Amino acid sequence: MRELPANCMFNKGTTGCGGTDLALRNDKHTIIAMPFISLVRNKADNDRHRDRVLGVDGSTTIHEIKQYITEYEVWKIAVVYDSLPKVIEAFQEMDINPFNKCFLLVDEYHVLFNQYVFRDKAIRKLLEIATCFEEKTYM
Repeated sequence: MRELPANCMFNKGTTGCGGTDLALRNDKHTIIAMPFISLVRNKADNDRHRDRVLGVDGSTTIHEIKQYITEYEVWKIAVVYDSLPKVIEAFQEMDINPFNKCFLLVDEYHVLFNQYVFRDKAIRKLLEIATCFEEKTYM
């Protein structure tokens, strides 16, 4: 596979490699929403992706996101679920519509069910935002 299918729930075992790795290696603008900061940091700090991926969590500023968008030709943003609204805000401040410009990958979607009880606000917002994307996949 060279690209993940869009607008579906996808079992990443089918890729033959990591599904997020596949999303990070292609030339498609991609936002990967992840449940944990450790996962975001793992992708952003990985030697294969370090120079291409922006990791976004609560400590990342909108200015840093906008700077990344300006400097990179293909956007690869790994974001913790809670910080996805901040990423959307950065795009909108730059008059870029992320909903038709970027592919959204919701990674570890089973966590949405397991953690809803204590992360309901972040998960509800993630799901609300995800519906706006023309291309999205829950993996």
